[in-house]
Amino acid sequence: MASSDDAATDQFRDLTDVKVALVAGLCTVALTLSLEYGVGIEVPFVYRLSPLAPYFAYVFSRGAALSARTWMALTAAVTLATFGFFVF
Repeated sequence: MASSDDAATDQFRDLTDVKVALVAGLCTVALTLSLEYGVGIEVPFVYRLSPLAPYFAYVFSRGAALSARTWMALTAAVTLATFGFFVF
């Protein structure tokens, strides 16, 4: 039988997963909008989904190696790198 501490840990883990997913989703939308409407560059669909790559790495590794904050920063860095690659 699970203790109340296990339930609290599961709830915290779920909240952390939501935060990382939210950052990945917002970065994906922001990248698409900024490239298409801000800069006026048509980018292939696969590249617009690049911020989701760190999120999938987080999900499949269950965040074992890095903290959630690091995964969120990595997602933002991938987004900025993709933007920079196509703009500059």
